[in-house]
Amino acid sequence: MSNNSCQMRANTDQLEPPNVADTPQKSAGKARLLSLADIDRRTAAYRKTCELISSIEADAGGHERLTTAERQIIQRAAMTGAMIEDLEARWLAGEAIDPALYATLGNAQRRLFETVGLRRVPRNVTPNLSDYLNEKTVEAEAAG
Repeated sequence: MSNNSCQMRANTDQLEPPNVADTPQKSAGKARLLSLADIDRRTAAYRKTCELISSIEADAGGHERLTTAERQIIQRAAMTGAMIEDLEARWLAGEAIDPALYATLGNAQRRLFETVGLRRVPRNVTPNLSDYLNEKTVEAEAAG
């Protein structure tokens, strides 16, 4: 996974500065800022991040119920989560990872979740009255 602010080198605990060629292009003296919309959407990292964003937003009650600030915090938490999952997969594959980086990312994600106040929003799974009565009728006929 690559972003323009820093890249993680495999098997190290170092963050390397961005490559000059990877920095946002300047046009007429203005920096061109990149967003998730500018990234190749076919990459596994992009797809995983978007999957996490969608899942976390659903847990928070849905995209339409969130403020812009909450959506930004969720995006940061999802990015952090994707990075954590990458480290976990690398460790399970036998690669060395930096435990301090892993713990730092985990703590950062937890703080982001606390900030946005995320908790599982229960979904109403109570059947309506007619479904309940139909189910009881079928059970009674099967038993009797």
